Parts: sequence; structure tokens; C-alpha cells
Amino acid sequence: MQDELAAAFDSWLAAVCPPAVVRAIDAGGSSATLWREIESSGYLDALVPEAQGGAGLKLAAVRPLVQACGTHAVPVPFVETMVARAELARAGHERADGPLALAGLDDATLPAAARATWIAATTSALIAGAAERVLELASTYAQQRVQFGRPIGSFQAVQHRLAVMAEQTCTARMAAQLAFAVPAPRPDRTLAAIAKCVAGEAAAIVAAGGHAVHGAIGITAAYDLQLCTRRLLAWRTEGGSPTYWAREVGTAWWRSGETRALDFALARLADAQG
Repeated sequence: MQDELAAAFDSWLAAVCPPAVVRAIDAGGSSATLWREIESSGYLDALVPEAQGGAGLKLAAVRPLVQACGTHAVPVPFVETMVARAELARAGHERADGPLALAGLDDATLPAAARATWIAATTSALIAGAAERVLELASTYAQQRVQFGRPIGSFQAVQHRLAVMAEQTCTARMAAQLAFAVPAPRPDRTLAAIAKCVAGEAAAIVAAGGHAVHGAIGITAAYDLQLCTRRLLAWRTEGGSPTYWAREVGTAWWRSGETRALDFALARLADAQG
């Protein structure tokens, strides 16, 4: 069921939010049409409890939706609105229409620490999605671009670059899965910190790799690569840089008494899952 939901959402996003729409909104165009499509879809209530008219999905089920927003470079606050609606519903407030920002919720509805945790978790998943798109674009371009009589993807240096990008993309996706792998209605602070630290580091590597493979064409406004790489670098530091979150992870690790990083992460995951 989760895979079917993810596939349906991805196909829907591809139809309502193609690169041309993203590019137009990024250039200052109206997002009203796209937002109407999003609000009428029902996906914004994915995390709202069933008792309050939502789908009542668990965090693990919505992670692919957040990731798809990264893949398609969604230029409106879909993810923040989805989270904000859930938090408002759990706090007993009426549903608010229109785009919402987590920063607009008061501390009684969403404490600052929980807000930061949400941002760390969701941006890690957005990074994972955008990284997958950058890797896809770079791999396709390497097969199509011919230099010295053969595709540049046949050169070892390009293959190495793509391999590193694939490794980092997989790492970001696994980190995002960790951040959402809890039964609680909110992400776990430490797991979200680990995810943001890992995904944030991957974002810079994948973005640089994508532009290295594409060369000059990658930075042109008419090419889709920059739609994702600009967002990768923005999401990398949103809500705190990888260094910021690494300090928090290190502090929690030191306090745990675990000697190995993997043991610490597994213990934290077990605790969060109850």
C-alpha cells in the first residue's frame, strides 16, 4: 500500500508540477494554479489524524511523498503545509487553508525544538529526492554527450564521479528513512539530527558532481539540473548546517556511553520505536 501511494503521488506530481511550471514560478510567476491542484488533491491532510478528517498516515508512509517533492523540485510549501496541518489538528485548531509555514505556528502548537526537528527530518528527505533527480540527469547526460568520438560516460573519470554521486544519493535516502522510521507523530530529535547531518553532506557532493558531469550547460536557466541543485544547497543549511547537527549528534553519542557510532544509532532507533 505504501509503495502504491508513493507511485501514485509521484505520477500526480509529474503531471501537475513539471519543470516548466517550476521554472515559471521560480521566475516570479503565480503559483495559484499549482496550489489549487495541491489543495484539491487531499495529500495535504496525509498526516492529519483520521478523527479530524485526515488520512492518519504514519511518518514512514509520508516520507516517500516528501522525497518526491524534492525529486520534482516543488516550488511551493507543500511539505511545511502538510506538517503544519497535522500539528494544528493535534492541537485542536481548525484547519487553515492556503500555504502554511512552520515558523507561523505558535510555541503552544509547535515548540521551537519540535519545529527544528521537523525541518531537519523533512529537508533530509527533500535532499534525498533531489539527489536522485540530479543523479538521473547526470547519468542520462553522460550516455548522450559524445566527446572524442564516444559518450563521456565511457571515461573512467566520469564513471568515478557518477559512482560517488550514486553512493551519496543512497546514503541520503537511507538517512531520510531513519528520520521517519518512528511510530510517534513527530520525528525523533536525534534520528532527525543524524539524517540532516548525513543528507546535508551528501547534498553538496551530489550537486557538485552533477555540475561537473554536465559542464557549462548545467548552470543554464533553460536546463533542468539547476532546478534541483539550487534546492539541494538551500536545503543543506535550512534549519541548521550539517556541522550544527553533527554537534548535536556528537553530544548525544557521548552521553549515551556507546563506543561505536552504529551501536549508538541502532540503540537510538530502538528507543524511538519503543
